[in-house]
Formats: sequence, structure tokens, C-alpha cells
Amino acid sequence: MRKSMLILSLALMLLTACEANDPTTKASGITQAFPEIIEPHNPEQAEQSGDVVVLLEGIRNRDKWNTFMKNVKKKHQDQIRVTKYTIEGGSIIHELIYDGTAIQFTYDDSRDLYGSKQGMKTDTCKGIGTMKSEQGHIFYVLTGCEKEEDAFSISKR
Repeated sequence: MRKSMLILSLALMLLTACEANDPTTKASGITQAFPEIIEPHNPEQAEQSGDVVVLLEGIRNRDKWNTFMKNVKKKHQDQIRVTKYTIEGGSIIHELIYDGTAIQFTYDDSRDLYGSKQGMKTDTCKGIGTMKSEQGHIFYVLTGCEKEEDAFSISKR
């Protein structure tokens, strides 16, 4: 009887340890992983995956961005992937995970012909603000970032 209790206890500890190290569980408490990126990551596939897609001619899935912004303002946890496409058609992927106090930001330009090829970059930012360009366009930007202030922007309209 003692032996079975010991084995059961060990099994429970192992299961608990495996759950704690699950890579889909974020430190922020958000447990939903981003959808897998299907190659080639074209705008149609990105849109179907639920990404906010930024093209020269406009933004697709803008409603998802608006929902994310509302949740940030209410301090509710949320996450979003924004895929931007260059003139040449290369994709640059931004993943933002908001934990209720800060935004964990990941930037991946490895699919862009002119990207850095240095792999993913990450940063932690305090929030999202707005910035006006010289041409008068208003953009959402990440603010209070530990590394780079200009790593992400998306048109407000």
C-alpha cells in the first residue's frame, strides 16, 4: 500500500512539473498559443489564421485590432498577431501578448528578403500610445519599451 502511494505521488509530481513547463502556457496567464504559421505565409493564410494583416492597400481583420486595443484599455489580458507585408511581398510578423500590465512583443522579419536574419527579437513594453507622422497620419505605437521604441506601429484608421 505504501509503495503504491509513493508511486502515485511521484506520478502526480511529474504531471504537475510537465504542466508547469508547457511552452503554450505564457507567464502572463494566457494559455492559448498563436496559430501555427503556414508557409508560404501569404496574406490570405494570415487572415484566415486570425492575424491582423497590414498591406499597402489597407488592413484586414481590423476588428481584431480594435478588440485588442479595448482589452488593453480595460487592462484585460489579450494577445494578437499582426503580419505586415512589404512592397516585395515579404512578411514581418509581430506578436503582442498583454498580461494586464505590460506587453510582451516579438518581432520576426526572417521571411522578408531584406530582413535582418538574426532571428526573432523580443521586448517588453509598458503600453500603447499614438504618434503623428510628418504627413499627419496617426499610428498606434508601443511605448515604454526596454529596448526599442519604434519597433512596432499600425495605422489608427
